[in-house]
Amino acid sequence: MSKSILIVEDDPSLAELVRYNLTKEGFNAIVVGDGETAVVAVEE
Repeated sequence: MSKSILIVEDDPSLAELVRYNLTKEGFNAIVVGDGETAVVAVEE
């Protein structure tokens, strides 16, 4: 099972770049665009 990383970034291009590289390294990268959504994602 791969480890998950939550990426909180409001710039979609940067978020996608980080997600792509982390996924390539074997992580499950979850991207959200703001703090409120991040809190919800962590609670899930």
